[in-house]
Amino acid sequence: MKTVKNWDGKPVAAYQDADLAELDGVFAEAGRLWVKEWRDQGSEDRGSCCGGKGIEVRHIGKGCRNYGWVMVVPCDFVQGNMSAEGTVGPAMEYLKAQGVDCKYNDGWMD
Repeated sequence: MKTVKNWDGKPVAAYQDADLAELDGVFAEAGRLWVKEWRDQGSEDRGSCCGGKGIEVRHIGKGCRNYGWVMVVPCDFVQGNMSAEGTVGPAMEYLKAQGVDCKYNDGWMD
């Protein structure tokens, strides 16, 4: 991980490619937890059809000075944004318990 400044000038952690590779199993488990929660809540497809939904982390590529956000746990099992956002909690909690600094992205309307 590399410490970089965010757009406010505050230091934040940005994952490099090697970090993401090491966390691959953690991301897979988060995805499994997300699908499980969605199924446990009845597998409903509520909300607007959105693409690009998922959990993202800051990423800084080799030779880059600034970070961007990269999807590490995509939500490709349900189209509705309300269903996705309403079931992402356990996955986010798991990632944060593993020390992963992440955010949920609601994607874009399809």
